[in-house]
Amino acid sequence: MERPTDVQIGRETLKTIGRHIIPFAFILYFFNYMDRVNIGFAALQMNVDLGISSVQFGQLASVFFISYLVCQIPSNIMIQKLGARRWIGFILIAWGGVTTLLFFAQSFEHLLAARLLLGVFEAGFFPGMIYYLACWFPAKERARVTALFMMAIAVSSVVAAPMSGWIIQHANFFDHAGWRWLFAIEGIPTVLLGVLTFYVLYDRPQDAHWLTDKQKSWLIAELKTETQGQPVGHSMTFLQIIRNPILWRLSFVYMFVQAASQASNYWLPGQVKGFAPGLTDTHVGLIMAVPFLCAMFAMPLWGAHSDKQGERKFHAAIPMLLAGAAFLVIATADSMSIRMFGMVLFGVGILSYYGPFWAIPSMLLSPAGLAISIAVINSCSSLGGFFANLGLGYVAKSYGSYGVFVVEAILCVISSVLLITMRIPQVKAKVAKAVTA
Repeated sequence: MERPTDVQIGRETLKTIGRHIIPFAFILYFFNYMDRVNIGFAALQMNVDLGISSVQFGQLASVFFISYLVCQIPSNIMIQKLGARRWIGFILIAWGGVTTLLFFAQSFEHLLAARLLLGVFEAGFFPGMIYYLACWFPAKERARVTALFMMAIAVSSVVAAPMSGWIIQHANFFDHAGWRWLFAIEGIPTVLLGVLTFYVLYDRPQDAHWLTDKQKSWLIAELKTETQGQPVGHSMTFLQIIRNPILWRLSFVYMFVQAASQASNYWLPGQVKGFAPGLTDTHVGLIMAVPFLCAMFAMPLWGAHSDKQGERKFHAAIPMLLAGAAFLVIATADSMSIRMFGMVLFGVGILSYYGPFWAIPSMLLSPAGLAISIAVINSCSSLGGFFANLGLGYVAKSYGSYGVFVVEAILCVISSVLLITMRIPQVKAKVAKAVTA
C-alpha cells in the first residue's frame, strides 16, 4: 500500500510529465497523420491533372506501406541506439522535406518514388512514439495517455480535412494547382518541428531537468516495479521476440483493423463526394471533419474509462465492431442523414480502440523486446494497408465503392473476433489521478 506522500509525489510526477510530453507528442502526430492522408484529398484534382487511374491510385496508396513495412523494425532498433530525441528529429526533417518536394511532381512515377521515400522516413515515428510513451508512463495510465496522443488523428482530420479541401480548391498561387500547394503547406512545418525535437524531447526520466529528484525516483521505481519477473536489459534475441505467439496474435488484430482504417483514408473522400449532387471539394473536407470532431470527445473518455475499469480487451474490440457497422451504413444507406450518422459511427469506432489496444502490448510482452515488438505489430498493420489498398483498387473497378466498404467492414469484424478470444488480464486500479495534457 502506497503512503500518502508517495501518492502525492506520483500525482505531481504524472501531471508534470503529462504537461511536458503529451502536447508536443500530440503536435508531432498531428502533422504525421496529416501528411499520411493528404494524398486522398490531393487526388480530387491530382488524379485528373496527371492522368492517374483508380488502379494507379491504389498503387500510390499501397506502395507507401512497402518501405514503411521494411523499415519499421530497423527504425525502432535505431531509436534504442540513438535515442528518441535524435532519431525522431531526423525522420521528421526527412519526411517533411519529401512531402514538400511533392509540389514539383509531374508524373505517376514521381509520386510513386516519393511515396516509397515517405514510407522509409515515417516508418519509425509511430512505433517509436508508442515505445517512448511506455518508457515514461506507468501501465495503469497508458490507455488514456495513448488516447490523448492519438487524438491527434481526430484533431488533424477536423482541421486538415476542411483546410485541405479549401487549399486544393482555392490555393492556385502563381498558376500552380491547389493540390501542389497542399503538399508544400503541410510539409514545411514538419521540417521545422523536426529541428525543434532536438531541443524538446528527453530520452529518459533521468535526463529531464523539469523533474525533481523525488519525482525521478518515484517514476523510475514505478516503471521498474512493472517489469519485475520479466526479462530485462538486452537479454532477448530477435528470434526470441518474434517466436512469441501472443505477439503475432496482436499483430493480426492490428493488421486487419488498420487495413480497413488506412484504406478509408484514401477511399472515403471520393465516397463522400457522391453523397449528394453538387458537393464541392470544400464541402467534402467539411463533411470529412464531422466524424473526427465526434472522435475528439470519444477517444479520451473511452481511454479514461478503460483505465478506470482496468479492462483493455473489450474496450478495444467494441469500437472495432462499431467501425465495421459504420462502413456498412455508409455503403448501403440512401439518405444523406443516415450516411452522416454512419460517418459519426465511423469516426468514433475507428479511433476509440487505439488507446486500450496500445496499452495491451506492454502488459503481455517482455520489456526487453518491447520496442521491436511494437515495430512488428505496426509493421503488420503496414502489410495490411499495402494489400488492402492494392486490392481495393481492383475491388473498386469491379464492384464500385460498395465493394470497398463491405471489405473494410469484414476486416473490422475479423480483428474484433481475434481480440475477444484472447486472454488479457485486468490491470490494477489507478492510484493517481489521470494525466492531463
